Amino acid sequence: MSLTGSREDFEAFGKEYGERAFQFAYRLSGNIEEAKDLVQEAFYRVLKNWDRYDRSRTLDAWFFTILRNVFLDGRKRYERRHAVSLERPVRESDGESSRLEDVLPDEEEAVLAQLERKESAQAVRATLDRLAYDHRVALTLCDMEAMSYEEMSQVLDIPVGTVRSRINRARSAFRKEFVRHMEEAQ
Repeated sequence: MSLTGSREDFEAFGKEYGERAFQFAYRLSGNIEEAKDLVQEAFYRVLKNWDRYDRSRTLDAWFFTILRNVFLDGRKRYERRHAVSLERPVRESDGESSRLEDVLPDEEEAVLAQLERKESAQAVRATLDRLAYDHRVALTLCDMEAMSYEEMSQVLDIPVGTVRSRINRARSAFRKEFVRHMEEAQ
């Protein structure tokens, strides 16, 4: 596409590059609203700097470079405004003063904790899958959906006393199956 600088050229340019620009901006930012703002700013800069366009470069390369730079400029501004030095002194609950770096959790520990939670969740799902349907439903409604016994009675169309005994049997079955699952995993 060659632009002469006319209004029609810029409208055609917007139509041709609008969706591609949004997709690129969204991939950069991961946020719809931020992507819209990035595209708008990039088109503004194209209009503002049209006289600087080097016609030896493709229009695609020039425009997407501008869009990328708009994104990077925004990130730099954000980091400058929100950066906190790890050397910054902080006062702990016991009144002691230390550096921020010393009180932040270790990333490696956070990753290990996340892996443990994921592994535990998988073990719970696997155990639930092995339970009888009635037990699985009772535990899901009671412990995961946080329904009251009365609500469960209505959903399952059984008396409240039966709900209580079913939950009790389901929890017992879950404990036994969970232990078996963990032993098999080792």
